[in-house]
Amino acid sequence: MIKPIFNRYERKYIITTKQKNDLVSFISEHLISDPYSINGTPYTIYNIYYDTHDFSIIRNSIQKPTYKDKLRLRTYTFPLEDDSLVFLEIKKKFEGRINKRRVNLTYKQAKEYMESGIKPVFETYIDNQIMSEIDYFIKIHKAKPGAFIRYDRIAYMSDSDALRITFDHQILFRNENIDFTKDEGHPILSSKDLYLMEVKSEDNFPFWLARKLSEYELYSQSFSKYGKAYQQYLLGGSTDDYILYHY
Repeated sequence: MIKPIFNRYERKYIITTKQKNDLVSFISEHLISDPYSINGTPYTIYNIYYDTHDFSIIRNSIQKPTYKDKLRLRTYTFPLEDDSLVFLEIKKKFEGRINKRRVNLTYKQAKEYMESGIKPVFETYIDNQIMSEIDYFIKIHKAKPGAFIRYDRIAYMSDSDALRITFDHQILFRNENIDFTKDEGHPILSSKDLYLMEVKSEDNFPFWLARKLSEYELYSQSFSKYGKAYQQYLLGGSTDDYILYHY
C-alpha cells in the first residue's frame, strides 16, 4: 500500500559521483533497496510543480519562511496512458519538518481535475480530506503549471521506512510546454559529476550514518530543485527572461 501521509525531517547534500558510489556501497550494508530501485538500479521521477502567474509560491519558498507549502503532480511512468498512476501531492514545511500528503489518481482523473475542475471523489475519509486541502491550495493561489522537473533516483530505505536515503542525478528543468509529453529540460546541477543526496528521517540519524557523514565531512545545505531552477533560469540565468511570464 502506498502511504498517503509522510512526516519527517529532510537533510540534503551535494556530492560527487565517487562519494555517491562509496556511500551506496556503505549504505547498502544497512538499508534495503526501495521497491522502485531494485538492487540499486535508478528509476526516473517526473514532476509538474504548480505556482502563481508570477511565481510567488517559489519566491516565498526561497526566502526560507517558518512555514511554506507547494503542490506537485508526480509520476514514475513515461510515456503516460489515461490509466497510468499519478500522485497529486501537497508538501508543507514547518520549522524544518516536512509533512507530505498525497492522493493517488489515474492520469485521466488528474487531467480532468487540473484542466477542467472535475474533482475526484475517493472511498476513504483521509483521501477526501487531502483532496480538499489540495483543492483549497489551487483555488487560493489560482495555481497553474509552473515547472516540469525530472530526475533519475537511486533509493534505499530501512525496513520500517523510518529512514530513506536517495541519490538524484540528471536533474532537468523545463518551463516551456509544461506537461508529461517530453522527457527533457535544462540541467539544474552545475556538473554531471554531481548528485543530490537526501536523507529523510522520522527521528535523529542513526549513529552509523552520522559517523559516515562526519568522516566524509559532508554537511547538509538548503537545496530545492524547483528553487534552484527558479534562481538559475527564471531570474536571468541561461534562459531568456520572457519565460518568467510564460502563461
